[in-house]
Amino acid sequence: MFIQYLRHTCLLFVLLAFNNASFADIYKWVDDEGNTHYSQQAPRDQQADLIKAPPPARSANDAQKEIDTLIEKQSGTFETKEEERRLAREVAEDDKKREEYCLRNKHNLQQYQDNPGRRMIDSDGNIIAPDEEQRIQKIAEIQARLAKHCQ
Repeated sequence: MFIQYLRHTCLLFVLLAFNNASFADIYKWVDDEGNTHYSQQAPRDQQADLIKAPPPARSANDAQKEIDTLIEKQSGTFETKEEERRLAREVAEDDKKREEYCLRNKHNLQQYQDNPGRRMIDSDGNIIAPDEEQRIQKIAEIQARLAKHCQ
C-alpha cells in the first residue's frame, strides 16, 4: 500500500517539474560564425538575450469572446449587446423555472390520480384525508395550471 502511494507521489512531482519547465525562460545568442542559438541556459562565454516565456495559452473561445467585447466597446454597441445578453439569460432562467414548475405539477397530478387516499395539509398545518370531491377539485386545479402555464 505504501509503495503505491510512493509511486503516485513521485509521479506527481515529476509532472509538476515538467509543468514548470514548460514555462521556462529562453536565451538567444549568436555565435562567432553568425549562427543563432536558443537555449534554456545562458552560455557562459557569450552575451545572450533573455526571451521571456510566453503567457499560458487561452482557449479559442475565450480569445474570441475577448476580441468581440473589444470590438463592441470600440463600435459603441457594447451596452446594447450586454443588455441583449442579460435579457437572454433572464429568459433562459424563466424557461428553466417554468419547466421545473411544470414537472412538479405533472408529478402532483399523477400522484392525485394514482393515489385516492393521499393525505393533504390544510391551512392550519393539520394533515387531513380529503374526500373524493376535494380530490377531484384538486385534480381540476392542477390540470388548469398545466393548461395555462405548460402548453
